Amino acid sequence: MSVLEYLDKHMLSRKIEDAVNAAVRAKTPDPILFISNHMRKSVPSVITKVKARQILDSRGFPTVEVDLHTHRGVFRASVPSASSPGMYETVDLRIYLRNGVSRAVKNVNDKISGALLGMDPTLQAQIDQAMIELDKAENKSDLGVNAILAVSIAACKAGAAEKEVPIYKHLADLAGKSGYSLPVPSFTLISGGKHAGNDLAIQEIMILPVGAANFEAALQIGSEIYHHLKALITERFGSLGCNVGENGAYCKFPFLFPNFSLREGLDLVKEAIEGTGYGEKVKIALGVAATEFCIG
Repeated sequence: MSVLEYLDKHMLSRKIEDAVNAAVRAKTPDPILFISNHMRKSVPSVITKVKARQILDSRGFPTVEVDLHTHRGVFRASVPSASSPGMYETVDLRIYLRNGVSRAVKNVNDKISGALLGMDPTLQAQIDQAMIELDKAENKSDLGVNAILAVSIAACKAGAAEKEVPIYKHLADLAGKSGYSLPVPSFTLISGGKHAGNDLAIQEIMILPVGAANFEAALQIGSEIYHHLKALITERFGSLGCNVGENGAYCKFPFLFPNFSLREGLDLVKEAIEGTGYGEKVKIALGVAATEFCIG
């Protein structure tokens, strides 16, 4: 193939001329950078590579991390590992007892990657559907939901980058929403169940600052109640009662009083809320995790 034939085949002369003209019209102070970005935008971005690996999560357990490559760059995502999944939840694929995720990693690298190559990262629904159809099991035990979710999140980041918008705007667009609002943050104050190993059957007693004017105010409310609860626990159970579990919530004091009930825990949280003066702005929530103590 001659030089002219190569230039004509890829329309290089025309594309370069378009980029130069765009730089001149914009009167950009850095024409080389402008032309480079202009040329990159002219190339449709597709998924070119998906690579998974095993990492450790915040609790020291193995989990899946994915790098998804497009013409825009590399987009990374990882997923948490649930300590008490529900009986009807999809399956987090792990090697029995050792908790390794090598099978899920292999599924990403050997199966999911090939199915997604060449796809447009902005088409989130199509990407997710391709993975759903690849795993015929209803609970996603063939590929593992940890493999599927990590790839899905990485693809979402790539889609947002392709559209040059923040991820929240990309998600709103996918959902057909035009308005944006931050969700109400939840704060876990007391841990029980599998998160703590104490005598509280349920997993979490939480608070929701639903009456806060904005996210900053909600964060302040949660922090003040958390520390006021610490003072109450210290006063009644001593400093040892303030030890926290893996998610930062208080969990030690029920050990000191084996008959400590859920009602007593709720009363303690209610007292902490009222003691900070936020009674009208805060709701109490429960993370029950009923599968861990009640089947049927």
